[in-house]
Amino acid sequence: MSAASSSLQPRTCRKCKQPFNPATNNDRACQYHSAIFTGGEISKAIGFCRASAAPEDQLISVFGRTGLLRFWDCCGAEDENAPGCCYGRHLTYDDPE
Repeated sequence: MSAASSSLQPRTCRKCKQPFNPATNNDRACQYHSAIFTGGEISKAIGFCRASAAPEDQLISVFGRTGLLRFWDCCGAEDENAPGCCYGRHLTYDDPE
């Protein structure tokens, strides 16, 4: 297989896990989260403050809730399937970090 034909083969991005065409990769092609999906017991969240100053992102939004608080550590989104908060080029598993 030639280098030209292998560069047109779809690849899988290691950041967003989506297939991409290397020929159309650019600085905003990949939307991903820069940190892990994590969480903890809400009762242990006292003092926890997210990066955003938006009221819906602050501790007061969890009062009255019980159980686990799960979120993306980079942006505070609580949906594991939330769109990424960062943009960049797609990276394959073969690319250096």
